[in-house]
Amino acid sequence: MRRAACADTTTEQVRIRVPNTVESMNQAATSHSTVSIVIATYARCDRLKRCIAGIRANVDVPHEIIVVGGAADDGTSEWAARQADVRFVRETRREGATKAYNKGFRSAHGPYVMWLNDDAYPLPGAVESALHMIERPDLNDVGMVAFYHNFDRRNNRLDSIEFAGRTYSIYNVRGVPYANFGLLRHTLIAELGYLDERYYFCAWDPDLSLKVQREAGLKVIGCRKALVYHEELIDERKHGDLDIAEEDNRKLFAKWPLPAKDSYADPAPAYQQMLRERGLA
Repeated sequence: MRRAACADTTTEQVRIRVPNTVESMNQAATSHSTVSIVIATYARCDRLKRCIAGIRANVDVPHEIIVVGGAADDGTSEWAARQADVRFVRETRREGATKAYNKGFRSAHGPYVMWLNDDAYPLPGAVESALHMIERPDLNDVGMVAFYHNFDRRNNRLDSIEFAGRTYSIYNVRGVPYANFGLLRHTLIAELGYLDERYYFCAWDPDLSLKVQREAGLKVIGCRKALVYHEELIDERKHGDLDIAEEDNRKLFAKWPLPAKDSYADPAPAYQQMLRERGLA
């Protein structure tokens, strides 16, 4: 059977700023990286290429890109292995997004780690803004910075901003802030035991946010200047995972003593007041 080639086409244009030299791209793979950006991928080589292009164009802070995947025979392994600024962790079989992200986090060199989906990328200045926020001395109780992202869902929003004709938001899980995309110290995620691998595909991100807040006693707060474009692609692969996602969510609510659905007051007003009081609005 002929192996599929990784397509070059994408559905959304990325503003690409081409590095001046090969060395400027290779700095991403050095041990001097400030942030390790971990991407789990499966059977989405075209989206992965757009994600990497977005990072290359829009992230100026020293960083490394870690891609975990390759189990699908779609050309991802061959393409990723050729990228000088990508550290590729090849999977021989699909074990789920949670284990894939853990492989990336555990291999990270940077003092900070963050994650992206393969159908997402940071907007210009997003990573720098998140780093600036988490390093502010007056915010030393912040354990994780949440990126605002575009997502067509009205329920459970904590805060939103408008940018370039899109709404970017952060959300809550049963009244508790959580990060769909987040940045935190590598030492913290290690102390928390990384991601709970009882989840296969989803629910690990609210679970991590809950661990930061309830086990480490730190806060999860969004940065209004840290924006991630997220396509939220429902393709054949993701559609096939929907039953698994439902099971993951059941595990989340069985694990954590959270309020019953619709039994709590809207947390958004208090959250937004906190942002104003701390100079984050």
